[in-house]
Amino acid sequence: MSRSPDLDPAHAVAQPISRALDSVIIGAVASFALAIATVLTAVLTPDGPLHEIAHFGLVGVMGFAVVVRAIHVMGRHATVDPDAWTQARAVHRWDTDLALVLTIAVPLAWLAGSITIVVHHIPALHGPSLVLGALMPVAATLWILASFAWHDFCRDRIAAALDESNRRYRQYWRDLTHPS
Repeated sequence: MSRSPDLDPAHAVAQPISRALDSVIIGAVASFALAIATVLTAVLTPDGPLHEIAHFGLVGVMGFAVVVRAIHVMGRHATVDPDAWTQARAVHRWDTDLALVLTIAVPLAWLAGSITIVVHHIPALHGPSLVLGALMPVAATLWILASFAWHDFCRDRIAAALDESNRRYRQYWRDLTHPS
């Protein structure tokens, strides 16, 4: 990190954490809004292509979360700090608390949305036996995998930002002790 008179070192060190928290918050709000829109579309629209697409909207979002997380895990080489949220909270308490609440709210929105869609369509699925016997175990498995993927993704995003913040901190002090 080159020294600049107009660059506050504390800002430069905290910036990766701020960006990571912002990205988690924006991603969570988008996923939460998509879950609500999918449920409202599936429940309120008449039969047709939009209605049918809405039935699989949450499945697609949760499946996407699982696939992206699997790809990320296969390419990861570094270990992740399980205490990332606590460290981020020391830098930005409010944003970290909001990100944590949203990290929990998103899987709950997926769950509530999925249950709402299935319950709304039980009569069309020839009764509850098909739902309980076949669809619920598959849906529950997908929800559990997606929830873990979402939580791990958010934590890893914050941990990567903390690593970048630490790198910037060390670089700043290295530049002070060994000026060019």
